[in-house]
Amino acid sequence: GIEIVEKYHLSQQYTVENCEKIKNGYLVEVEPKDILYIDGKGGQLGDRGKIEEAQILEVKESGVVVDRELEYGEYEVKIDYIRQKDIACQHTAQHMFSAIAYNDYKLNTVGFRMAEEYTTVDLDSNEITEEVIEELERKANEVIKKAIQLKIFIMNNEEARKIEGLRKAIKEKVVGDVRFVEIPGVDLGACAGFHVENTKDIQLFKIINHEKIKGNYIRFYFLAGERALKDYSFKHKLSKDLCHVFSCKDYEIMEMLDKTLDEKKKIESEYKNLASQYVEFLANKLLKESEIVGEYQPIFYFGDSTVAQFLGKFMGEKNILITGFNNNFSIIAQNFNCKDFIQYLVKEKSTLKGGGNQIKGNFKGDIEEKKLKKLLVEYIER
Repeated sequence: GIEIVEKYHLSQQYTVENCEKIKNGYLVEVEPKDILYIDGKGGQLGDRGKIEEAQILEVKESGVVVDRELEYGEYEVKIDYIRQKDIACQHTAQHMFSAIAYNDYKLNTVGFRMAEEYTTVDLDSNEITEEVIEELERKANEVIKKAIQLKIFIMNNEEARKIEGLRKAIKEKVVGDVRFVEIPGVDLGACAGFHVENTKDIQLFKIINHEKIKGNYIRFYFLAGERALKDYSFKHKLSKDLCHVFSCKDYEIMEMLDKTLDEKKKIESEYKNLASQYVEFLANKLLKESEIVGEYQPIFYFGDSTVAQFLGKFMGEKNILITGFNNNFSIIAQNFNCKDFIQYLVKEKSTLKGGGNQIKGNFKGDIEEKKLKKLLVEYIER
């Protein structure tokens, strides 16, 4: 590939014929219509760049979505070639991965989607072993190291349909000339998308995740090129930071993490035990200090959430217990309509949201303790 220094390169002139305000920007009708690659075409990401100073947000069949209004007239179009180079890398990597899966393991690609963060490929099996997955990744990187020059050529439709041995048949809806992308000795297929010139331009291929989908397929998430290198760089820094935190070698991180989690569980268990013992004294204190309102005795506690969960055990039939922490509140009562009270709260203070049933409920939002107590008293005394 060509080494790109500047992010944007001048492509050619656009004629803006119409501009319409839509939900996420402005939809611009342009001529000619084939300068920019359309988002989602063949599973690939679309072009980005600028029409003069207007940022291109999306490329549709019906036009180009930009971030500002453009009047009728002639404009310079600048395409983001660094992005194009990245897309080409991911797309060729997908052809390579799908071809290896088919050629060596008879696994068909039944889905492909390129996103801004990663690319996914769905293979038609749900029984691919970890050993095969490792082999797929290794073989892909071997193809990269072989530095195979790609061949891109166009044939008329009739001749194209006579070609045998295609990994994926040409769709019936395809009319006119057919563009082929070939990785000699690896793959040959019809494709209109961006591709690198040589497999060495992909640099690195890395499977970052895989999962079963729809019961019958496995979806692979991968990174290639600069995406894979940036991912390695991030994870290397993360590994270094964890080594610093745990004062250990990188191969000891999981051992140290397991040890820390075990200690955390032990401390949480001990704290819950202490909280359950302390809460009896707290409940007696709160009951002594609280006032009777009508036939009820409201209890308010806006402190530790672990302590709060034990308080309900010490409440009587006439108590209304309201606990809160970080604008999240709970209400429990045996002979009080919690659901109706929460509806009253939400009506009186629209910033609150919540719900529940007769004996308990939850609500959240920004409300002062004094205001909450006032609203409860007003509700009871209605």
